[in-house]
Amino acid sequence: MKRLKHSQAGFSLIDMIMGLSIIAVAIVGVQLAQRNYVEMSTQVETNLRAVTLGNSVMNTIRMHRFDENTSSPWAATLGADGESSMSDYDDIDDYAGASWDFSSDGFAGYTVSTRVFCINLDTSWLDSVAVGQDYKRIIVSVNHPAMDVPAIMTSIFAGIEG
Repeated sequence: MKRLKHSQAGFSLIDMIMGLSIIAVAIVGVQLAQRNYVEMSTQVETNLRAVTLGNSVMNTIRMHRFDENTSSPWAATLGADGESSMSDYDDIDDYAGASWDFSSDGFAGYTVSTRVFCINLDTSWLDSVAVGQDYKRIIVSVNHPAMDVPAIMTSIFAGIEG
């Protein structure tokens, strides 16, 4: 009678533990990558909404005329010239120091502020100078608690006679 050999088939307990450990490490890696992806996509969406909001505000300001006066000499002061609300603003420097609230429009948590000041391109387009210059710089700043730095848009307007 022939004797049958017993062959070792299957995995040992150590092989099973090693395999499960490798699978567990791979699952943790996939979960970390997915969490990072979700965080990054949220940040990208927040930044994109901030830029969209800032561009909307900038376009609203740019639709107005350069100054209260239609020709030089330009107005001696910046800011609202007796207008009681933003809907009454008629020139770009009325928006100097304005704050915007868009929470009712689906932009909860976003803060928008604007600066408008006169510049002299012969010296510097960054520094504010006395009013009456032929150029004004508009800065729109949009911030949100999820953003590391605010989104800032800037534009320079030239006063044109007539």
